[in-house]
Amino acid sequence: QNVSGQASGEAALETILKKVEDAWKITELIVLPHRDAKDVFILGGTDEIQALLDDSIINVSTIASSRYVGPIKTRVDEWQRLLTLFNETLDQWMTCQRNWLYLESIFSAPDIQRQLPAEARMFTQVDKSWKEIMRKVNRLPNALRAATHPGVLEAFQSNNALLEQILKCLEAYLESKRVIFPRFYFLSNDELLEILAQTRNPQAVQPHLRKCFDAISRLEFALATQGEEKTAEGEPEKLYTNDVLAMISPEGEKVSLGKGLKARGNVEDWLGKVEEAMFSSLRRMCKAAI
Repeated sequence: QNVSGQASGEAALETILKKVEDAWKITELIVLPHRDAKDVFILGGTDEIQALLDDSIINVSTIASSRYVGPIKTRVDEWQRLLTLFNETLDQWMTCQRNWLYLESIFSAPDIQRQLPAEARMFTQVDKSWKEIMRKVNRLPNALRAATHPGVLEAFQSNNALLEQILKCLEAYLESKRVIFPRFYFLSNDELLEILAQTRNPQAVQPHLRKCFDAISRLEFALATQGEEKTAEGEPEKLYTNDVLAMISPEGEKVSLGKGLKARGNVEDWLGKVEEAMFSSLRRMCKAAI
């Protein structure tokens, strides 16, 4: 009877472990193309894989704690190691993907690369590693194999350390811009980055002026010669110089900012000059009105 009970217990554990093994043999990561980029991929949803992982960890832990585990203990220990490794790798993987996606759009801008060369080099290193790993996963998407392959966890840990460093440097960079032009504190990081990614295009500040200046809807720039490009309505596209002529309120009131004001150099510098011109112009008009 004891032998029969022992055999039944061992068989039950073997059945549970076999189900775990069979499930992971056919489980694949969802790999999606990233935007329209050729040969660049990201992970899709991982909810189902996470649910399978949680169930597998519980089942293998149950087997490991049973007194009938003896004959399959080596296999159970290996599965515990694999599932723990998979869990840690998946966490690092999703962290890497989240930060890579955020920074990729930022460092694709030439102006940001020029202003943050050291961070751009670090991101290029991470970018190369990420794309290489994802290309391999796209070819062989088996989840367990991809996440427990030697070196994958270490690669993501290294990438995440670099990405964390880049994010800290980026935060410090944005803070330095806000110190010079404090009205940038009214903008979110993404809004400020949108401006800084287009420093050579003064028009990039226009959508954000209302947040920086309570009563400035937009700035008026001097018109250049009309370009050959046409708008959707078929009219010639307007091209502007860097000369700032006036500020316009939400109600349409226009106040001239004087002569010689140019949107050149760092955006925080010339916006500071716009602010000074705003004060001096309003002061002059108030005196004239009195």
